[in-house]
Amino acid sequence: MVRKFRVFLNPIEGQEMWLNRQSQLGWKLSKARRLFYEFEQCHPGEYQYVVDYIGNKSNSERLQYESFLKEMNIAYYEKPINIGQLSIGRIKYRPYGMKKGKFATSKGMLNRELVILGKRNDGKPFELYTSKEDKIQSLKERRKPHLYLLIFALLMAMYIRFSGKPLISYTLFGMSRNQGRNLGSFVLIAVIALMALIRFVQITVMIGALRDERKIHE
Repeated sequence: MVRKFRVFLNPIEGQEMWLNRQSQLGWKLSKARRLFYEFEQCHPGEYQYVVDYIGNKSNSERLQYESFLKEMNIAYYEKPINIGQLSIGRIKYRPYGMKKGKFATSKGMLNRELVILGKRNDGKPFELYTSKEDKIQSLKERRKPHLYLLIFALLMAMYIRFSGKPLISYTLFGMSRNQGRNLGSFVLIAVIALMALIRFVQITVMIGALRDERKIHE
């Protein structure tokens, strides 16, 4: 058994590609934690992996989904993503969730926004969504958290700009205390907004490409 540390800027496609690359090197996933992965040896390419986003689902929907995976003999590993959430204690509000999925608790959907699926390689592509429409709908759900995070960052920037109150304590290059704090807050918000915007644009481009493919086959 080996343990590997990995952080992904793209937690869906990036994580999926990396796990399949590990399989090609002869490593089968056995445990997935927040930042660490544990692998066991296997034949190169013996297993296939896909990563699915379920952060918009309710806990009951997740349990039904995982029950279905067990019936299909597909291994699954839950992973956190923790983006675009407002929390009070152990309850987090997700404005992008579907109906009951808007609230997550520590005993429910909290830190279970992603699920890694793995199965033996049977020579066929391992795809969760076979139709273009299903793929487009899945990408739309994945895009929502980034849009809300972008809006939240912009609102925070406006709050700092008009209230003059910083989000963090920070002093830079001998500037006055308030100037340093506000600059630090703006830099932090700008980084968050930029990352959310990049992912939003990337997913939008993927949706556009699928729509073009759908038109060609109509």
